Amino acid sequence: MTVKELIIRLQALPNQDALVIFASGNANEWLVATGIVERGISPSPANPDFVVPGNDPGVEII
Repeated sequence: MTVKELIIRLQALPNQDALVIFASGNANEWLVATGIVERGISPSPANPDFVVPGNDPGVEII
């Protein structure tokens, strides 16, 4: 799923005040999203799958 697809699905929810929970296939792994913080990011030189502080717009899920 892309970020755009996720946003479309979240916008379609009837309760816009709902708490968002992400879970993996393992029942013991959960991520509860309580908000976002805008951050400046850039790809990590050591590993492009990760980001480090930088100048590109991004958000941190908290």
